Amino acid sequence: MRNPLEIHLERDNLQQVLTIESDSITVGRGQDCEVRIDDPMASRHHCRLERLGNEVFLVDLDSRNGTWIEGDQVDRLPVTASDVIRIGSTTLRIAGGLADRLASMESTQTQQTPREQDMLQTLLAVSRTLEQEERIERSAALLVDAAVTLTRAERGFLFLLEDGRTSLALARNFAREPVPAPEAKFSRTLLEKALKTKKPILLQDAASDGEFAGVESISDLGLRSVLAVPLQYHGTVLGLLAVDHRLAAAAFQTQDTDLLAGLAGMAAAHIGAAHERVAMGKLKRKNTRLQRQLGKRTTPETSNPIETSGGPGFAGLVGTSPAMQKLYSQMERILESDASVVVEGESGTGKELVARALHFHSRLSDQNFVVENCGALPDTLLESELFGHVKGAFTGANRDRKGRFEEADGGTMFLDEIGEMSPAMQQRLLRVLQEGEIRPVGSNEVRHVNVRVIAATNVDLQNAVKEGKFREDLFYRLKVIGLRLPPLRERAEDIVILAEHFLAVEAADVGKEPRTLNPASMKGLEAYRWPGNVRELRNEMRRLTLLGEGEVEFEELSHGIQENTSQNTGDPGSCYPLADRVKAMEISAIEAALAKEPGNRSRAAKILGITRFALLRKIEKYGLFEKAEDLEEDSTD
Repeated sequence: MRNPLEIHLERDNLQQVLTIESDSITVGRGQDCEVRIDDPMASRHHCRLERLGNEVFLVDLDSRNGTWIEGDQVDRLPVTASDVIRIGSTTLRIAGGLADRLASMESTQTQQTPREQDMLQTLLAVSRTLEQEERIERSAALLVDAAVTLTRAERGFLFLLEDGRTSLALARNFAREPVPAPEAKFSRTLLEKALKTKKPILLQDAASDGEFAGVESISDLGLRSVLAVPLQYHGTVLGLLAVDHRLAAAAFQTQDTDLLAGLAGMAAAHIGAAHERVAMGKLKRKNTRLQRQLGKRTTPETSNPIETSGGPGFAGLVGTSPAMQKLYSQMERILESDASVVVEGESGTGKELVARALHFHSRLSDQNFVVENCGALPDTLLESELFGHVKGAFTGANRDRKGRFEEADGGTMFLDEIGEMSPAMQQRLLRVLQEGEIRPVGSNEVRHVNVRVIAATNVDLQNAVKEGKFREDLFYRLKVIGLRLPPLRERAEDIVILAEHFLAVEAADVGKEPRTLNPASMKGLEAYRWPGNVRELRNEMRRLTLLGEGEVEFEELSHGIQENTSQNTGDPGSCYPLADRVKAMEISAIEAALAKEPGNRSRAAKILGITRFALLRKIEKYGLFEKAEDLEEDSTD
């Protein structure tokens, strides 16, 4: 059994020593990391230590601020006992275990560990590391380094194929350095031969081999010892793993062929499984879209289709009205896009629900969804909330704090009430959208983030731009895609559906049987204009659930709803004065005509049998400007 690694950590003059036996050791801020460091400059999964034979490799995991050794940023590099690894203000040094192995490598005496055992440990280390690595690009370097280690080759190559073309080509030498232009360093004839036969090719001296003697690519490249093994997964050739030695003939033996074939088998299984995951992800997204089209959705808790109260299955969004169907269709088209979105709509219409639906039905669904209200905080606090701050940046800043954009890195940032943001904050936000850069308050350090931004507003941003209240360049950066969420009064068909949905939800929350709506209460809800939109409707259903049981009677509705019903229905009841009944009927007829002929008051007046001037007078008399606010000047008479 191999000696465990002894890892020394130091930050802020505090030292810690860890002893770890694993072949693959993840370093970062994440709770699941074997080496957990509390450094704001560290990513959740920052880097990894991989043990291959007698070597330990340091591999950066696409960290935000990089992994460094002696001022050089590391991608993949073997480390020695003298190397000091730096992550932010944290340093790591490998002490125990590694020095012994490096000494044994440099020793000319007999190895303490037999080569067979060392090779077995290398294969096991590769297998364990592949279990943790999903990205083929990083797996490729691991596999090539392992191939060179197992066969003691000069160079190692990996070629992956997709639809008959090379999708990835990578080469590394015995010094663990990348070899540029891999396809130009390996014989195309050899590559095609190995892929065609689907069998290993072992050449003791390529230039004098009868089959390949005279091949220009072999002689030009100076190839001598070559060993190549195809990667096969369920009968399909995925690529080729090869090693060579240009200085020695007969550098590889039958034992090396078996070792490389075993490594190629692990590589093929790993790469094939990765391809299947990608294919399954595409199939799942396609299935999700189909379920939405069928009016179903799948919840993470059950993974089973559940009927919704209408709509295409965007969680939290309920409704079947034409206005909502139009919204669903627009959302469906942009699910695979990372473009910035502005969701416009009145307060209480559910803009955050739309943003959540866009995130959790997209490919970013497994990443963070972070919310910030831009209108709730003054500039100084909002800047700290969005971009973070360093210790001592202001009174009370007793430690470094990560901002909301860093929390959302890789996922979605939802900025509510974006129209309330000050000009100074608009400028800072514009830099994030343009450059993907943030700077914490009190720091000179620039950090990079990759975030999809969804913004929401209940004001007309285009008018705000014209009035000089909102930056035009920021407006166009944000509103790559615009979605309008209709107010509840424009989707009267959904009111009862929503009400019944909320009655069921509220009843489940308090452990009661859901209440039902009688015809009179339904009519009352549909006649009300709902200035508070969906939020007001839900609060009404919550009150009705808490205060009553059984069927909801009209008299249980809020006073404002009851009173408004009498003014907006054609038959307020015989108990009301004739003048009120006439007024209600006129309002109802005018609203119906305006709805039937949107944008043309003359035609609406003709339907009513009155003049256009008389219609305008009645609109003014009954205060129906809100209904007519979108009407433009008549296009025709």
